Amino acid sequence: MEPLPANDGEGVAAFFEESRAAGELLHLVIADGRSDDYLGEVMLAPAEHRVGEVGCCLVPAARGRGIATEALRLFSGWALSTLPFDRVQAFVSPENAAALRMTEGAGFQRDGVFGNYPGSDGTRVDAIVLARHRATPNKAGPDRSRSAIFWFVITL
Repeated sequence: MEPLPANDGEGVAAFFEESRAAGELLHLVIADGRSDDYLGEVMLAPAEHRVGEVGCCLVPAARGRGIATEALRLFSGWALSTLPFDRVQAFVSPENAAALRMTEGAGFQRDGVFGNYPGSDGTRVDAIVLARHRATPNKAGPDRSRSAIFWFVITL
């Protein structure tokens, strides 16, 4: 497992702000709309050829309620409509049924399997590649993400 980029919240926030300013990574918090509690994160890393790679994670207590699906749908829709990406993609383990449901529920379509993908533990694994494209209509519902997003607030 990779170590945190700093030893405290302020240092981690500074690291992610530096990464955002450098165009290397956009890492945002998902917060509860009523309590402002931390629920998870979405992230976007630019790749080659106008492609962005996205990820999403939630704290265990927030899972199973559609929060990640909605956050990823809004975030990827915003990225495609606002940033210079023609495609956003996610890599998901074939064994991770919940992540596949979440990604497909957010409007991503399966593109294929990336064999021998570097796993988080240093091993090589297969990964299902899912993507949304700028020219592809949002099949997960209307895209309400046209404004700039710096902090996701999800009302439960």
